[in-house]
Amino acid sequence: MFFAGFALLGLPPLAHAAFVVDLPDTRIQGVLQNYFPISEYAAFARVSMDVPQVRLSKTNKDIVLVIPIEAKVMGGGVHKGHVTMLLGLSYKPARGGLFFGQPRITQFEIPSVSEKMLAELREIVDVMGKNALPLVRIYTVKERDLNHSLAKSELKSFVIGDGRLQLEFGFN
Repeated sequence: MFFAGFALLGLPPLAHAAFVVDLPDTRIQGVLQNYFPISEYAAFARVSMDVPQVRLSKTNKDIVLVIPIEAKVMGGGVHKGHVTMLLGLSYKPARGGLFFGQPRITQFEIPSVSEKMLAELREIVDVMGKNALPLVRIYTVKERDLNHSLAKSELKSFVIGDGRLQLEFGFN
């Protein structure tokens, strides 16, 4: 009876109020290959971040990226390590784009450098992540997938599963 009322008023049923997408980690991994590697030059070093490894696990509330890094330090040679970053999501309805958001470093390791150099390199990598990762569009919502315009849509929820990211888009 409730749904019949919607039909009589010409309104779509509630089932169409949301659009659900299931993204495997391999798809996100493929998107990242278009954006990486990235490099940054500082007065004392050149830091490069290679293609991250995506880890989607239901034990995490955030998306985990493990990123290989290489630092070429002036007068000190090449040092390799990795950074682990946690990311949220940022949805921009006007563009229908879902991007990474709020990158934060949880682990930073380059075993062959001093503590002072490690702290300076970590600052560079932190800035690189905050500047580059929010530009990575991991999914585009198409207006035909929604019952209303993109401008009125929002990311209602996301759930991280083992190797999958389930997204729900809807309206206010």
